Amino acid sequence: MVRIGFIGCHEISWFCLKKICELSTNHDDKVVVAFNLDSKTASKHSASMRFENLQSEYNFLLYNVENITENESIQLLKNSNLDILFIIGWHRIVPQEVLDTAKIRIGIHSSLLPKDRGSSPINWQIIKGEKIGGVTLFHLTTGVDAGDIIDQEEYKIEFNDDVRDVYFKATSSSINLLEKNWNQIHNTKIHSLPQNENKITLNDRRKPEDGKIDWSKNSIECYNWIKSLTFPYPGAFTFWNNQKIFVWTSKISDIEESKPGKIMRCGDKIIISTGKNCLELLYLQIENHPLCNAQLFAKTYCLQENDYFL
Repeated sequence: MVRIGFIGCHEISWFCLKKICELSTNHDDKVVVAFNLDSKTASKHSASMRFENLQSEYNFLLYNVENITENESIQLLKNSNLDILFIIGWHRIVPQEVLDTAKIRIGIHSSLLPKDRGSSPINWQIIKGEKIGGVTLFHLTTGVDAGDIIDQEEYKIEFNDDVRDVYFKATSSSINLLEKNWNQIHNTKIHSLPQNENKITLNDRRKPEDGKIDWSKNSIECYNWIKSLTFPYPGAFTFWNNQKIFVWTSKISDIEESKPGKIMRCGDKIIISTGKNCLELLYLQIENHPLCNAQLFAKTYCLQENDYFL
């Protein structure tokens, strides 16, 4: 029997933990312990997800912690006598002391490593207009997504895919990789290949305040920006009438452009000029106000043509 531990806090973590529990049951392995963020800390992170329902179904120990590097957390991991530790969808790189609590340490990253190492790979792929995405099952080290690759699966990123659509694709592919490679994992004999150091790209960490829309960019760049940051992420935003406005959904418009940020039409539609071509805004929300479609937003806030989003 292989003894398994799990660390994660995001939606993809939940799906992967469920699949790991199923595969463990089918192979007479055992998920012994799982760690998630405590509620207060989890509230600061997008797409966080609780594990209590999985704990009830699969009967593992569950600890909700502020930081996995706390002495108490590390001691709990050591006491679990783990053969394999999965860290999937955690918000920080963990130190060697955590990795050393298991013989084998495995992670999943939502890119085709060594491309898009680092934070927010799916968001960055959409921002950059990538047409191919994928996930990588790999051995964890203290480096940023730097361990040897076990397996990968790629998928297409369609033009209309927003971050939620691509997130679902990444999650499905992650489950596929776990299923495909479980015999190796069960036997603790896992084949892998080192990453090509000449092909590394590294993404910067994103923060909610980084989401401001730059209307001087062209309509496709603005469109990609908006759909890369929509639910469940904090949202792309702009300013009008000294108020912060989140733009959750948009589409390309064929209206001829004017100056960037200018409101070309409002009423049944809200159309904004960009640096090249225009963008139709479909769902908007003033900060701390209800969500609106374009028509409701224009009626509620008396939006006027020739005003500007800044």
